[in-house]
Amino acid sequence: MTSTDRPMRADARKNRDLLVAVARQHVRRHGVTTSLEAIARDAGVGPGTLYRHFPDRESLLAEVLRVENDELAEARARVAREVEPSERLDAWLCEVERHIATYRGLSGPLVGALEGAEPTPLGLACREMIATTEGFLADARQAGTVRADVTAHDLVGCAAMLAWLGSTGPTGSRQADGARDILRFGYRSDR
Repeated sequence: MTSTDRPMRADARKNRDLLVAVARQHVRRHGVTTSLEAIARDAGVGPGTLYRHFPDRESLLAEVLRVENDELAEARARVAREVEPSERLDAWLCEVERHIATYRGLSGPLVGALEGAEPTPLGLACREMIATTEGFLADARQAGTVRADVTAHDLVGCAAMLAWLGSTGPTGSRQADGARDILRFGYRSDR
């Protein structure tokens, strides 16, 4: 049995869970560039403990997203259950955008993870989001409401971009609303 096969000690599990809970608060308040040392301090552990559990910022962000994915799974079920089939993809993409926008500054690292050739912890955390988008996209294609060349990967990237636009403009800015309409309906009148 290797050290990675052993179950985590209770105190180590408690520290890890506390680090994730504190990280969620910090990232929501200060964005993804928040101080990892401040997270460790507020969790009541040393930086070494944080880095034993999460070797880098992206690993910590991936775990924060994994915890948040439960909320996104509830949104997926709600959209599938309550939204008309022709509107499900749009409703789902709004949920993805809202999910990404929860954490200030997440859109950039998320898009970077989506574009990276090597799988990263953050990129792996996005797979379920893309897979769900793929399902709603397939339904929209079958209904004839989406072009055949649109991909789930591109749609999640667009949701990340809209989340970024929504977080960079002044409060109440409609910049993301305008971009969302252009993404959904295009900008050319000759089509």
